Amino acid sequence: MNANQIKDLTRKSLSLLRVSADSWRAIAETRRQGSRFSLNFPHVEARAGQRGGLALITTSQPEPALRLGLIRSIQATATFDSRVVFDLVRPIEPGTLGALLAGVADTSLQAPRDRLARGGPGFERVSPKLSEALIRLIAAAPENGPVLLRILAHLGQPRHYDDARALQQDAVALAIKAFGGSDEASSVTLPGNETAIATVRLLEDAAIEHDARWITGWRLADSDLTGRATFEKHGERLEVFTANKRPLEKLFGVDLIYLNQVRKALVMVQYKMLELEGRDRQRIETDWFADDELDDREWIVPINDQFLHEVDRMRRFDRDLDPRGPYRLNPGAFYFKLVRRHAAARSAGILLSLGHLDQMMTEGAAAGPRGGLRISYQSLDGHYLRSEPFVELVRSGYVGTRGATTEHLQTLIEAGLEGGRAVVAAIQTALAIS
Repeated sequence: MNANQIKDLTRKSLSLLRVSADSWRAIAETRRQGSRFSLNFPHVEARAGQRGGLALITTSQPEPALRLGLIRSIQATATFDSRVVFDLVRPIEPGTLGALLAGVADTSLQAPRDRLARGGPGFERVSPKLSEALIRLIAAAPENGPVLLRILAHLGQPRHYDDARALQQDAVALAIKAFGGSDEASSVTLPGNETAIATVRLLEDAAIEHDARWITGWRLADSDLTGRATFEKHGERLEVFTANKRPLEKLFGVDLIYLNQVRKALVMVQYKMLELEGRDRQRIETDWFADDELDDREWIVPINDQFLHEVDRMRRFDRDLDPRGPYRLNPGAFYFKLVRRHAAARSAGILLSLGHLDQMMTEGAAAGPRGGLRISYQSLDGHYLRSEPFVELVRSGYVGTRGATTEHLQTLIEAGLEGGRAVVAAIQTALAIS
């Protein structure tokens, strides 16, 4: 971990939760096996925590253990009680609270350290200076790195569509939705730089993997892979990965690749930001008055030269090489997802196909002022797909390439995944049932 990441963690409040060994065994038997759980406290005691803060969780004898997690929320549930939700809870080193406190050498922290050590069962706030010292001790142990990085990744999740990180987050979520909505991965690999994969939730009996592994059917060098998550559900497997993409961007201009191996269908999605167009004033004059009126504002995607070059590249590969293959409503590979800039990251965008865009441009429906081109949210007038219907079509194989086209594009993608910006890809396959 670098100095800035550690500094970010030390700015967070730290609380201490003491639970008995029996209570922890009961928590560990819940569905999330202790990685996420909630407890009720009197309002005054619940205020020892802070939403978005860190929580040390210590278990008493005869099974002493120390864990670290994130306080996801604090909410009043009754007249006298509040529910505190603890999330991303994982064991840390050293394995006991006593061993951690023993590492605090600053004499000025001796009194608060000893008070914390003598404390009884319950939930309490750790003093700011002692919090900083404890977090630095935890961060100094290399084996705690994955636990802390996962917490940082969740704290740093984009809340609005402002940059490429938010778009990548949406692309990962879209791929998981197309698989069927499961948001718990059986494994996560984080060999590369910051990626939306780091925010994927793990099944609680799975360990975080640190080594990049080959993805079956895809030949990716370790240096190309920045993140990977594997999901399993009802005899199917989904592998979502982020990889560097400069050649792919030059080749296709896509941000999300979804390959449904079961249906031999491949779909590619290009993300575009909808910008709020500035309002123009128009002069209104009558016999009785004269006034300037602001036109209604519109959300648009300008179709500039870069956009046109991307569309031209897509058209070159938008060929159905197997028209007698499996049925498709649309055998094309390319779609555009439009999201409003600064909108909440959880808000839905809209999707349209390359064929739809081509028709709009041919018929003049994408014409803008001064001879320019643009996609206008209002001019689409509801003639587009929302995310939920789109992922159902992808999941069922009703849209996407087929047969020889899928194999051709898959070969090009394998050859193109090296160096540059990140692309999000997802591969859905059927598990072999023995």
